[in-house]
Amino acid sequence: MELPQFRLVDDERGAGVTYECGCPCQPTAYPDEEKAGFEHCCCGKVHFAGPSAADALTGYLADRAARRKREPRYLRGRDSIEAAGVAIEVAWAFPAD
Repeated sequence: MELPQFRLVDDERGAGVTYECGCPCQPTAYPDEEKAGFEHCCCGKVHFAGPSAADALTGYLADRAARRKREPRYLRGRDSIEAAGVAIEVAWAFPAD
């Protein structure tokens, strides 16, 4: 599996973190100073960006698993991207199957 190459974008919603997903979407997470933003793409990939991104992703996936009858297994990873000299935490989970 190819690892995602995260990059910054700035659009009408503000500053976000995105990557080339491979589907028609442009999944973008919009974090703020206090909370990670996230995007769950139409193809099942999800990523969080911002403060405590990995913890937020863990909670999100646990909540989905508790509420859904069928939830895929995910391959997970962490990264960071720099914006104006500040590291932004990024955590991702892609369906394993």
